[in-house]
Amino acid sequence: MNIDNAILSKWLSQERTELILAIAQSISNHVSLLNSQGIDFYGYALLPGEPYDINSIVVAFNRESDIQVSSEHEEYRYYKYSVDEWSHWVYDGFDTVNKLLEEANAEFSSMHTKDENNYLMDEYEILHSDVLLEAVVRGLEIASHNGAFGTKNPFLVVWISDSDHKIINESVHRLNSQAVTRDFMAEFR
Repeated sequence: MNIDNAILSKWLSQERTELILAIAQSISNHVSLLNSQGIDFYGYALLPGEPYDINSIVVAFNRESDIQVSSEHEEYRYYKYSVDEWSHWVYDGFDTVNKLLEEANAEFSSMHTKDENNYLMDEYEILHSDVLLEAVVRGLEIASHNGAFGTKNPFLVVWISDSDHKIINESVHRLNSQAVTRDFMAEFR
C-alpha cells in the first residue's frame, strides 16, 4: 500500500457522523411534515442511488391503501415490501444530506485515482460505497430510535432499486422487528 492509499484507507475508516446526523434530522423533518398533512404510512424507505453513484437521497413511502393487491393475494408481500412498487416518491427535502454526499464524493475523488478504462468498482470504491450506505442506515436507525416515527413502527429499509445489494437485507434486519424481517425475507430471500 503506498502512502496515498494509506491516507485514503484512513479516511475511509472514519465514521461519517455529520452525514449520519443530517440524515436523521432530515428524516425527522420529513416525517413531521407527513404527519402534519395527516399522511399515515406503513413503510418508509431511503434510496441512496446505485452503489457506484451515491449522491442524493430519495424517500419512498407507502400507505396500506396504496398496496395494489388485497392482503389475501399471493403477491401481497411483494407489493407491500417492494419499494419499487410503492406509490409515493419524494425527491427533495434532503438538501443538506445531498450536499454532504457531494462533499464526501469530491473528497474521495481527490484522493483516489483509477484507470479510466476499468468500469468495475475497485476495493476503495467499494469501501467508499459501503461507508456511505452504512451512514444512510445509521441515520435511519438514529431517526427511528429518537422517535421520528412516534408510536408507529413502520417497515424501514434502505433500498436500491432493481438490486439484491446486501444493504437491503442488512437494513431490514437492523431496522425492523423479527416478525417483519421474517415476512420480508419470505418474499425476498
